[in-house]
Amino acid sequence: MTKRNKILLKNIDWIVVIFYIIIIFFGCINLYSVSPEKAEKQLIWILLSFIFIFFIFLFQPIHYKHITPFLFIFTLFLLIGVFFFGKNINGSKSWYVFGPISFQPSELAKISTSLIIAHIMSQENNIENNKKTLLYISIILVLPAFLIFLQPDPGSSIVFSSFLLTLYREGLSISFIFYFLFFIFLFVVSLNLSPWIIVLFLFIIFILLFFFKKKISLIDLFFYIFLFVSFSVCSILSPFLFQKFLKQHHKDRINILFKNEFDRKYRDNVGYNLLYSKTAIGSGKFFGKGYQKGTVTKGKFVPEQHTDYIFCTVGEEWGFVGSIILIIFYLLFISRIYFLSERQKDVFGRIFGYSVGSILFIHLIINLGMVMGLFPTIGIVLPFFSYGGSSFWSFTVLLFIFVRIDASDQTSLI
Repeated sequence: MTKRNKILLKNIDWIVVIFYIIIIFFGCINLYSVSPEKAEKQLIWILLSFIFIFFIFLFQPIHYKHITPFLFIFTLFLLIGVFFFGKNINGSKSWYVFGPISFQPSELAKISTSLIIAHIMSQENNIENNKKTLLYISIILVLPAFLIFLQPDPGSSIVFSSFLLTLYREGLSISFIFYFLFFIFLFVVSLNLSPWIIVLFLFIIFILLFFFKKKISLIDLFFYIFLFVSFSVCSILSPFLFQKFLKQHHKDRINILFKNEFDRKYRDNVGYNLLYSKTAIGSGKFFGKGYQKGTVTKGKFVPEQHTDYIFCTVGEEWGFVGSIILIIFYLLFISRIYFLSERQKDVFGRIFGYSVGSILFIHLIINLGMVMGLFPTIGIVLPFFSYGGSSFWSFTVLLFIFVRIDASDQTSLI
């Protein structure tokens, strides 16, 4: 081993790597309880991931900057090509299948989008004051998210909202994030309330803003009008887009939020997963039933328990205590990534690190929300924990590109 490689290994943040190994290990244990066959396959994918890690460390950080634009364009071609050459699985045409191997390009999109955003933003000091850069970033985020939404895979497209945390760290006003979240809120609420009532409500709010604000410039006036029109159009188009682009099972999963899984219309179909997921988690009580002693898990009452609903196994067999410990491990893991991001001398590394941490964080929040009925079932896996080769490899590549960048950054004299 050369001196340079010894220095590189010494500078690897082993705390992050240890968190990674612990979460993987605990994930495999729980997956084995659900399905020993799938746990064996997962172990194979974990071992193969070491090949990816090896190649990641062969490249210098500068190489990632150079290939970023080409990788992003290649990803867009894959996302478009899946409409023509992809295979329809579970109602979404979002997979390439080559014999026994399947590949989901939306997973690659997370990596390429993280890299290109870091590449572009690292060349600017403040994105809020640079409207041109902000426009580029918006297009970069919307393109893959929109293509993924059309597959339709609304869950994976929502993951791209995680980049708002990265943009906020780099100077984006909190107002932009608020507007984005309000758009989502209006879209969902308009599905169950008359859009025209919402438009009237918005109109009253904007009138009150004008009434209480003493002085309004012409720019402010145009801005408020733009917001009112945008929010109103969102409310009016929401039911149309909901009916036109989403499959029936996607619609039902969203409607459950306004009803409940006990509703006769949903109890025996799309609400079935959520009903038994809550049952499994609740039955674990404080300390759990014990490893491989979960009756709901053993009875295989929860479909997709090895992927989207793997957390309900933790709740049933390890109880409240085990669930909280796992969540704490995830939060410490993600916090460590944010900490490493802040210490980067190179802006590219900081932005990319924040993107990695934010993607893991949004996956964690949405997945936990799904299994507890706080969020619709949209196919968001628990990182490094749920069964699946494509998702596991994409998270591993994301993480270890950052680990590689961080290790090199610590040897930099900048």
